[in-house]
Amino acid sequence: SAKHCAEKLVGAKNLQVTIVSANKFVEWPLAMPVCLVKPELHDKAISPNFDTFKVKGVEYKFGPVTSVDVSAQTVTYTADGKDEAVPYDALIVATGFGMPLVYPALGTSLADRKAEVLKVGAAIKAASTVVVSGGGPVGLELAGNIRVQYPDKKVVLVSRSKIIAGNPEKTQNTVMGVLKSMNIDLVTGDISGAPEEFSLEVGSLTAGNEKVSYDVFLPMYSRGPNTAFLKGAPELLDARGAIKVNESLQSTGRGQIFAVGVGDNKVAFIGFAKLDAQWKDVTNNVKAYLEGKELKKHKEGMPGMTHPPIVVVGNSINGKGAWAGIDCSVLPAPLKCYCCCGMGGFPFCPPPCCWPCVHPAASATAAARPRARARRPSSGRWPSRRPASTSRGLARPPSSRPCEARIRVFARHHPKAGLSQSYMIG
Repeated sequence: SAKHCAEKLVGAKNLQVTIVSANKFVEWPLAMPVCLVKPELHDKAISPNFDTFKVKGVEYKFGPVTSVDVSAQTVTYTADGKDEAVPYDALIVATGFGMPLVYPALGTSLADRKAEVLKVGAAIKAASTVVVSGGGPVGLELAGNIRVQYPDKKVVLVSRSKIIAGNPEKTQNTVMGVLKSMNIDLVTGDISGAPEEFSLEVGSLTAGNEKVSYDVFLPMYSRGPNTAFLKGAPELLDARGAIKVNESLQSTGRGQIFAVGVGDNKVAFIGFAKLDAQWKDVTNNVKAYLEGKELKKHKEGMPGMTHPPIVVVGNSINGKGAWAGIDCSVLPAPLKCYCCCGMGGFPFCPPPCCWPCVHPAASATAAARPRARARRPSSGRWPSRRPASTSRGLARPPSSRPCEARIRVFARHHPKAGLSQSYMIG
C-alpha cells in the first residue's frame, strides 16, 4: 500500500516524497507459511536489495518509527541508535497488521531474519507435536503445510472461535471436514496458558476444556494494526488500535492524518481487493487536503467480496495432499467469467484457454509462484481435495510486488519555497 501511495504522490506538482522503512529489505508475507516449513525457499521470498524496488524520485530513510508528536507534527524514527525527527503536514498511516513470524520484526536485519526462519524450520522438523494458534487463513495454510511436509507429526490447530469466522457456515463445515481428512486436530474454545509469542520449547496450553501439549507453538493470528507509535495520542485510536476515521479515511481527531488498511471504517476484510481502493482515495484526498480542496468519500473496493474467496489448507509445494477451495460467488464478474464460475479445468477451460495454468513456464517458477486449479463437485462450488500435483496461485513474487513493507506516509509544506514534502516511513 505504501509503495503505491508513493507512486501516486511523487508525481504531484511541488511535492517531495520520502519513505522511511523500518527494514532494509522487503519480504513477501504471503510466502511465509511455506517458508517457515521449508526455510530453504526463504531467499525466493526476499528482495534483499532495496534499490530494486525504490520508487524513482522518492528519498529513502531506514529505521522503525517510535512516536508521532501530533501537536508539533513530527514523526520520530530510530536510525543507527539515534532518534531522528521529521516534520509533516499530512500523515498517511499504512502500517499493516502485526503477526509474529509472518512479518519480520521492525528494525531487524536480513541476517537475523534469515536465522530466525531457519531456526523455526529446524524446530518444526525436529518436533513431534506442533500447535498452530489461529483459525484464520494463515493458520489454516501453515497447519496444512506442516501436515503435507511431515505426514507423521501431530498437528493441532487451536482457535478461540470458529475457523475462518468471516466465511459462510457451509465453507466452515467443508474446511473442518478437510482438517479431519488431513488428520489435523482442531480444538476450539477459550485459550489460556498460551505464549504471547512463538515458542520452540516444550509446553502446554488449555483450549476449551482440553489440555494441549506441544514441542513448537506458532501463533498465526493478527495482533491488530501496527499503530503503537501513535499511543502518545490515544484519542486517535479505538480499542483495537485502529485509527478513528471519517468517510474520507481521514482521522477524526487530527485532520492531517489519513489511514490505509488501519482505520476503523467498516470493511468486510483487509486484503489487496480492499486496499487498492483505499490507497487511491487516500492519496487523492491528501493532495486535496494540502491544496485546501474538499475531500471525497471513500468507496469500498469490490464491495461484493464479503470474505476472502480462496481458502487454502497446505500448499503442494510442501508435499502431497494439500487442499484449496475457491468461492466464486464473491468474485467480480470478470473473474467469474475467467474462472468459469469455479468450473475450472477441461472441458470448461478448453485449449488455448487452459494454457496460463498448464504451460511449461509455470513449473519453472513454481517455487516462487505456486499455481493452483481446484475442482468443483456437482454438489457445490467447493472442491473436495486438491490434486497432489497442483498448488494455489499466490499473485506475484516479491521482486515485482515490493509494496508489502509497512510504511507511514506524511507531508511537510514549506511556504517560502512553495514546496510540499511527503514522507513515508515503515
